Amino acid sequence: MQGSSPRRQDVASAFVWLAAFSATALLAVPKGLSLFAGLMLVATLLALPDAWRDGRASAPRALHALLLMALAVVVVAVLSLWSAGARLAALDNPARVLLLPWCAWLAWTTRVRASSLWWGALAGLVIAFLLSSVQSWLGVERAGGGANPIVFANAVLILLVVAVFCRPARQSFPMQLLLALVVALAVVAVTLSGSRGVLPGLGLVLLMLFAGGAARHRWRRLALVAGVFAALFAALWTVPWLSTQFRMDSLHADVSGYAQDHVDQPISARMGLLSVAWDAFRSAPLSGVGIGGFAQRVDASGYCRDASRHFCGLEHAHNDLAQWGATMGVGGIVVLLALYGVPLVIAARHVRRSKPDLPVGAGWAAGMLVAVYLISGLTQSMFSHALTTSAYVVIVGLLLGTALAEEAPSQGGGQA
Repeated sequence: MQGSSPRRQDVASAFVWLAAFSATALLAVPKGLSLFAGLMLVATLLALPDAWRDGRASAPRALHALLLMALAVVVVAVLSLWSAGARLAALDNPARVLLLPWCAWLAWTTRVRASSLWWGALAGLVIAFLLSSVQSWLGVERAGGGANPIVFANAVLILLVVAVFCRPARQSFPMQLLLALVVALAVVAVTLSGSRGVLPGLGLVLLMLFAGGAARHRWRRLALVAGVFAALFAALWTVPWLSTQFRMDSLHADVSGYAQDHVDQPISARMGLLSVAWDAFRSAPLSGVGIGGFAQRVDASGYCRDASRHFCGLEHAHNDLAQWGATMGVGGIVVLLALYGVPLVIAARHVRRSKPDLPVGAGWAAGMLVAVYLISGLTQSMFSHALTTSAYVVIVGLLLGTALAEEAPSQGGGQA
C-alpha cells in the first residue's frame, strides 16, 4: 500500500503481527483463537481503506485463486446443506475456509513477517508442553489441554511445523540447540496425549528437518534419521509405558476384532466408519448424504442395529476424503483436493522461485503444513473439528500471504 496514512499502515501491520503471533502462541489453549479474531478484525479495518484506494489492481493472481477455491468449497457445502435440509449450523466449519484468502490478503497487503508466526509457535509449544505435563501430573490418562487429545496433538504438530520451517535461515549452534528443544517439547506433548494419528506427520517433519537442505552428507543424515525412527519404533513396542500410552499392546486385538464386527476400538472403529462412508457415497455419489447426515448413517448402520455402543455416537469418518465424499459426493472430493492443492501449488511456486539454501521460509512452512494435513487426514477428519479447520485456514493463509509479499516487495504496506 502506498497511501497517505503511513501511521495507519504501521498500526495495521503491528496488529497483524500480534494477530499472527497470538494465532500460534494460543493455538493449544481452549478458545485461544478468539484473540486472533479480534486483532485480525481491527487490522482489516485499518488496512482496508488504503488497500482499496491504492492497491486494488495489484493483488497477485494467487490471491484470486485462493478466493475462488474458498468460494467453491462454500458453494458445494451450501448445495449439500440445501439438498439434505440440514441446519445452518452445519456450515460452521466449511465457511471458515473463507478465512484463508482473507488472511492471505491481510498478510500480503501489510507485509507481515513470518517471524510473527515463528515466535508464536515457540511460545505455543512451551504452553502445550506445560499443559500436557500438568495434566499428566494430575493423573489424566491422555493429555488434551482441555480439548480432545487427538485435536490437541494435531495442534502441537502444527506448531512444530511452524517452529521448524519458519525459523531463521542459519545453521548456528544456538539455532541447532533451539531446534532440539523445540522437537523435545513437541514429542513430550504428543506422547502425553497418546495420539497415534500424528505420528506419521511427526515423522515427516523430522525427516525434512534432518535430511533436508544441502546435498552434502545427505545420505549420512538419512541413515541417522532411519536409525532414530527404528529406535523410536522399537521403543513403542518394547517399553511398557509407551506401549500402553499409544495402545500398541492392544493393536492386534483391535484389528482382528473388526472381523467379528467389534468396532468400539480406535482402529476397528475407523475401519467401520470407512465402510459406512463408502456405502453412503455409493448411495448418492453426486450429492452425498448431506452435511450433517453422516451421523445418521452411522446410527443406521448394521453395527448399531442390535445394541447401543460407543461407535454409534461417532459423527465423522475419521478420514477427510471419506467424510467429504460421503457427505458432499464427487463435488466434495473435488473441492477438498482443491483445498489441499491450490495452497500447495502456490507454496511450491514460491519455493522454486526463491530457491532457499535451507528448507525454511513461509513457502516451505505452508507446503509442509498442507502435507501434514494430507497425511493426518488419512486417519482423522481434520476439517470436522473447529480448531484444526481454523488452524489450517488461518496459518496457511498467513504463510501464503507472507510468501507472496516476499515475491513483490514493492507491493503491500509497511513492515511489521
